[in-house]
Amino acid sequence: MATAALDDEPLLPAPARLRFGVGLPEPKYQPPKECRTSVARTELLSRLQRERDRPVVLLTAPAGYGKTTLLTQWTQHSGRPCAWLTLDHADGDGSVLGNSIATALDLAGIQPGLGCSFGLVIDDAHIVPPEVLKDAVQSVLGWLPEGSQLALATRCQPSLALGRMRAQRVVAEVGSEDLAMSGAEAAALLRKAGLDPEFASAQALVQHTEGWPVALELATNAWAQRTEPLEPVAQLSGDDHLISEYFRAELLASISPAAVRFLMRSSVLERLSGPLCDEVLGRKRSAIVLAELARSNVPLVPVDPSHEWYRLHGLFREMLRTELRRSEPEIVPALHQRAGDWYRREGDIDRALDHACSAQDIDRFGELLWTNLPRYLGEGRNQMVQVWLGAVTADRVGRGAPLALAAAHSSLARGSVAVAEQWARSAAVRVAERSRGAAEQERAGVLIIEAWVARSGAAGMGELAARGYELLSEDSPWRASCCFLGGTAALLTGDQAAAERLLEEGAARGAVLAADAAALCLAQLAVLAADRHQTAIASDFAQRARSAVTDHHLTATPSTALVFAVGAAAAMEEGRIDDAKADVSQCLGLLEGFGDPLAWYAAETQILLSRTLLALGDVAGSRGLLAEASRLARRTPDAMVFARWFDDAWDRFDQRAESVLAGIALLTTAELRVLRFLPTHFSFQEIAQRLQVSSNTVKTHVHAVYRKLDASSRSEAVAHATQAGLLGG
Repeated sequence: MATAALDDEPLLPAPARLRFGVGLPEPKYQPPKECRTSVARTELLSRLQRERDRPVVLLTAPAGYGKTTLLTQWTQHSGRPCAWLTLDHADGDGSVLGNSIATALDLAGIQPGLGCSFGLVIDDAHIVPPEVLKDAVQSVLGWLPEGSQLALATRCQPSLALGRMRAQRVVAEVGSEDLAMSGAEAAALLRKAGLDPEFASAQALVQHTEGWPVALELATNAWAQRTEPLEPVAQLSGDDHLISEYFRAELLASISPAAVRFLMRSSVLERLSGPLCDEVLGRKRSAIVLAELARSNVPLVPVDPSHEWYRLHGLFREMLRTELRRSEPEIVPALHQRAGDWYRREGDIDRALDHACSAQDIDRFGELLWTNLPRYLGEGRNQMVQVWLGAVTADRVGRGAPLALAAAHSSLARGSVAVAEQWARSAAVRVAERSRGAAEQERAGVLIIEAWVARSGAAGMGELAARGYELLSEDSPWRASCCFLGGTAALLTGDQAAAERLLEEGAARGAVLAADAAALCLAQLAVLAADRHQTAIASDFAQRARSAVTDHHLTATPSTALVFAVGAAAAMEEGRIDDAKADVSQCLGLLEGFGDPLAWYAAETQILLSRTLLALGDVAGSRGLLAEASRLARRTPDAMVFARWFDDAWDRFDQRAESVLAGIALLTTAELRVLRFLPTHFSFQEIAQRLQVSSNTVKTHVHAVYRKLDASSRSEAVAHATQAGLLGG
């Protein structure tokens, strides 16, 4: 591309150079004055400084992204003379535009023929026809001296050979993502407006506005007029009158009514593509419309390299959705239904559920959620399920068996047992209204909840699980839960062979689509192996259960507490003290998540935990858990294994007491004197001062006390001594 010095032929027509020789220049030839609240775009200016060897600087973004402000700052910081030209409609004629460029250079005192470097800014370049702008740019580049730059600011992508220009490193591009403000810049904007927000508030505002400078400016104006705390304004929405008025005037006014209608109807979609818009809007060639809109003054940006998918700016989409509800409320459900059907065929169940929920198509929503619930629970995504359920009134949830069952199992997974039972009762009523064959899957869902709660004891749990298993199809992921419940019932009633068979089947069935059930089956297999003193096998099952919980993001699911109890026991057996303590803490936290504890589940988990706490030296904690487990176990009287486990636990306490008493008999008088100070906060040096001995002597006595009391820490030694009656309770 030619940038060499030109011949002596005049570059600028004489009339243009003399036109404003007297008086003030027109505003179009002057950079706008910066607003007092303008923020220095330091990072962008530094980037443009690094790219000053590129002849063209192209700023392309919709209205309100601060293109003019950045170029104003660029002219001030470039360190070279700059000419400014803001285009108007008169420049739509090529000869007039050439004359305007010549005038801008002349008024800035720039003579291109002398070879000096300079900057030429053309603002509002989208106003003139694309071909006129293209010819003007090519003409300027034909005589632009080496080291000079032409800066263009436009709301629409210009008809330039950008592919070739990028390859030749001729153009430096700045888009809407680059112009979006950061949290620090937003905070600076707010401070200039006389506000002093927390950085977190500014960051929240940036996230909500996606850094769109004009939206931040409007939010700042709104903040400045309020006396309440600033945080609520961070939720400024696209249908706020300040925002919506700006969008109508600066964005929608520049496109056709048909394009506005296209955008309004497609605003029900989070992401847009040609095929999806064709389906939802009932039209053809939407891909062409999307590509054209993305090049226009609309905040619609591609989200993939091939530009097949697009997204609207969040605030703009909110405004469009509000306009759609006002102007065409009757078509909104149909649009969501079509979108849901399209996503369902494509296998995107998350978005299919989003649209089914938005359409308030309860039957379709419930069927889709119930069918896919095992996967959501197995992937630790119950919170998303709760959000969907929260968008539907309780009355409507209870009208259909599938949705009521989804609510029941979701509630159970988060530890709300009473709520789960209530939804299961609602589902049972709806199931009874349907023919037996048509509702077998739903009937099984009710039985699984009843088996979990086990109101009829361990044997009843096994019977309910077996009935549910038979009602389900061979490939149903819910069969994994039935295997877990049936295997657990067999374990509690003493049938270890049946327990092992069912739990192994459940672990295999749930491996892919019901990881939560699979993890619980593996945990129970670890309990079985430990009961048989098969330590290595128990450890292997415990690690596999732990991995399933971690890999599928189930660590915050209350129903996985048993996995951590088993993991703590295995870690303690292998001498991994820190891991055992971490799993104990996690397990206790999950048990607290049960609003209404499942008696058999909490009893088994607490018995396992009490063993580990005793091994860790927490005698009081172990006793407390064992006492609570004993109380809960009485609700499942036919769980015969509990009696044996309790006997084993008390034997462990007796053994620990004997060990401690044997050590106590060996304590010397000097060691007993030191022991009296261990419950205090005195350091070893302070104890030595009070006993009038050396610090080394105290350390020697303390270590002897630890060894004789079978303790590994000061607190553990105090606990053992208290249990033995050597210290006050």
